[in-house]
Amino acid sequence: MHHEHEEAMRAEFSDCIALSWHTMRHSTTIDTDEIHARVNEYDQRWQSGPHAREWNFLCAAYTDWRDYPEDTAKLVADIDAHRDVYHGAGFTDIQRRSLDQARNIANEERSAIRAHSPSQQLPVQRER
Repeated sequence: MHHEHEEAMRAEFSDCIALSWHTMRHSTTIDTDEIHARVNEYDQRWQSGPHAREWNFLCAAYTDWRDYPEDTAKLVADIDAHRDVYHGAGFTDIQRRSLDQARNIANEERSAIRAHSPSQQLPVQRER
């Protein structure tokens, strides 16, 4: 994968996640339909192109970091620490950057959810 293709993939993946996040937070039905169409367009283009494997890895990495952050962190650390056991079957440079990008996006998403969750707010102190 050429550098410019990787940059485009990362930018469009970030855009997909931002659009999806926007849809969940404050969109009308019309907005939602337009956003889903745009996200599907990105996905279709990458799925049908020569870099489908890299796109799928990035999507799967994001899902793993979002849904199973502790398990994913352990897996990545284990593979990195025991490269000799895996006989070079570790991550490529592109996959490593995808794991980093996916982790960062998932962490930002979790932080945003916590910041907007009423259950996470501190109780109000009242004077008597």
